[in-house]
Amino acid sequence: MIIDKIHITKFHGFKNVGFKLGSNITIIAGQNGTQKTTLLGLLGQPFSLRLHPEMSDEKPLCGGSYWSQYADKFKLSPTYDKKGEHEWTIESPLEKEPYTVESIYRDKGKGIIRFWKKGTHEKDSGYLRYPVIYLSLKRLIPIGEDPKIHSKNESFTEEEIKLFKELHNKILISFDRIVETSVIEGSNKTTLGITTDLYDWMQNSAGQDNVGKIILALLSFKRLSEKYGRTYKGGVLLIDELDATMYPGSQERLLKILRRFSQKYRIQIVFTTHSLMLLEIGSSLYNETRQNPKTANQIQLIYLEKLGDTIDVLEVASFHSIRNRLRVNTEDERPNKVTVYSEDLETIWVAKSLLKGNLSRLSFITSPFSCNTLIDLLERKIPTFTFPESIIFFDGDVSADVAQQKKLKKIKSNNWLYLPTNLSPERWFASFISKLDSKDSFWSTVHPDYTFQVCFKDYNVNDIMAGGESGRQAAKAWFRQQVLEHKGWVDRVLNRWKKDSSENNLLAQRFVEQFIQLFNRIASSVRITPIEVKDKKRKK
Repeated sequence: MIIDKIHITKFHGFKNVGFKLGSNITIIAGQNGTQKTTLLGLLGQPFSLRLHPEMSDEKPLCGGSYWSQYADKFKLSPTYDKKGEHEWTIESPLEKEPYTVESIYRDKGKGIIRFWKKGTHEKDSGYLRYPVIYLSLKRLIPIGEDPKIHSKNESFTEEEIKLFKELHNKILISFDRIVETSVIEGSNKTTLGITTDLYDWMQNSAGQDNVGKIILALLSFKRLSEKYGRTYKGGVLLIDELDATMYPGSQERLLKILRRFSQKYRIQIVFTTHSLMLLEIGSSLYNETRQNPKTANQIQLIYLEKLGDTIDVLEVASFHSIRNRLRVNTEDERPNKVTVYSEDLETIWVAKSLLKGNLSRLSFITSPFSCNTLIDLLERKIPTFTFPESIIFFDGDVSADVAQQKKLKKIKSNNWLYLPTNLSPERWFASFISKLDSKDSFWSTVHPDYTFQVCFKDYNVNDIMAGGESGRQAAKAWFRQQVLEHKGWVDRVLNRWKKDSSENNLLAQRFVEQFIQLFNRIASSVRITPIEVKDKKRKK
């Protein structure tokens, strides 16, 4: 990560506002006139490689230099933009101190200003020495409208050409065979054109042109990373209107590739967009990454809103709120599903089997959490994990743990359920199966050749039921082996278990009933359709 946060003391409509950036991707949205492009400029202005001791001669493959053109970012007025009326601060984990930029005179007589590090006018102090690429809207000027456009020779490696072709077709979901690539240079941009069996670079679409420019930017950072190793600390890629010229399918593909390159080559990517689809995907990624402390700062979603003559920054804005503000309405959000968290995959498999008929109303998070982690999140009242945002399924052994029960009794959210029995699913199933007669019909329902011996061939019952971490790991390994090797195994075990006694059947029914009650409480709170409870009473 190059930039941790930005704080804008004053710059046009920005007055004492700031936000944290995502370590991988930051998405900026807002209506027209909310200074999204200006914000990209503020982020990119302090960076340049011109004075870097080793990389000063490097040039990006997409043209220009590793610093952003002043004129692309800022439209300043000699009348209204005066010295001292602009100030912002960049905080970087790679720098000892925050880096504050202010406006100073470039030409006092003409009232022309420039931006420089606050407190010094020394030549070497004006920039932070990290690579930045700013892709302005100039990249969207059609090739055919530039009278100075021409092809030129450029040294690309075979690997780079191969990767370019692969990414180009993947993003655009194209199956055209690319036979040649050409570096295209014009008055306002440098890009990589393609020639196929059917057309040459002169017929490249605006979308192809745009994608080519973005891919070259990614390859530029890749080249720096591979050439300079540890000297390369990462870079910043700024893209104005990422979605422009691209249809939704390509937008989604592009975002995935941006994320992959960001992670692999330490590129901090910031882009603006009006695309509701990109914003929805971004919101989903934000929520997904927040579930794991290791990925919690990867994605950020920012919404800029004009309030009178100032611009407000809404950090961690929800997609629903952003959509309403962009559409200028107040439509209520009506989620179709309730999110479910669990301890592990075994819990999910068993819960899904018990809740057949209601699964379409649930969205299971497949990244499991430990029991202690879930309880900790509940204790700290993290909104995502509390009522009415989600349902949590605990293993049955949690209900028998005195210490964990003590903690849960103090928590008021009450949005969790326990699986039947007081055992973990693995030990519950192993204990039950191991007691079945060898001639029991259960065995043949799994497979004609399924036997006690097959079931416990790699993990015996004693190992599975043993205490400590070794017993826990053996139980999980055994359970997953059965699930992976025998289709419908969980369903068949549960069906046989329910038939074994009226008590077992009652436990299963009670779990479903408790789930419906909890779901309907949530449904009432968030105004979604509840699960209809069928009347089991028969008419006499």
